[in-house]
Amino acid sequence: MKLKKRVQLKGGEEILLRSLCAADAGEALALCRRTAGETMFMSRYADEWTMTPEEEMQYIAKMECNPKALMLGAFVSGRLAGIASFVPPSPVDRARHRATLGICILKAHWGRGIGTAMLEALMDAAMETPLEQLELEVVSANERAIRLYERMGFVEFARHPRRLKYRDGYYADMVLMMLDLQRYRWKAAQKQADRKDMRKDEGKAAL
Repeated sequence: MKLKKRVQLKGGEEILLRSLCAADAGEALALCRRTAGETMFMSRYADEWTMTPEEEMQYIAKMECNPKALMLGAFVSGRLAGIASFVPPSPVDRARHRATLGICILKAHWGRGIGTAMLEALMDAAMETPLEQLELEVVSANERAIRLYERMGFVEFARHPRRLKYRDGYYADMVLMMLDLQRYRWKAAQKQADRKDMRKDEGKAAL
């Protein structure tokens, strides 16, 4: 899928959200490696990001061609500040209704509303596909991210104990969360219908 839109953050700053292309491969890899070194909440260490720019280019090209996948970049002043994506976990028929969501943002841009903006864009894009649910995993100690996902409508459905084991021997549980896109579509349709009713009432009041 492809997407391009400008959004205004809560502080009034405008950023660009657009699907990544082959030319972004190097910058995307650098961001993933950097974010992996900035937080313990990523699924791998920075030195485990061994994909080459050429391999990343091929991956991005596949995402662009997949009608049920999106790899979105958040650009602040022309620089990549975050990446968010959803992609089906498997090509088999029994998994065709699902997609896995992931997101990473440079620490310098935390708390500015970029994560919210990217999630909203992903969810709106997913509504235009046959997908029925978005799924994600988040480290249980990442309370800030969990609150964001809950605010966006994701619900916890399971926990995976000791899902990660760090090099110092520490374990981390993962929270498994899901967004019901069918319910999200219904809510979006209700909001649109409510807006139409409000406009009708305003029109009648003006007569």
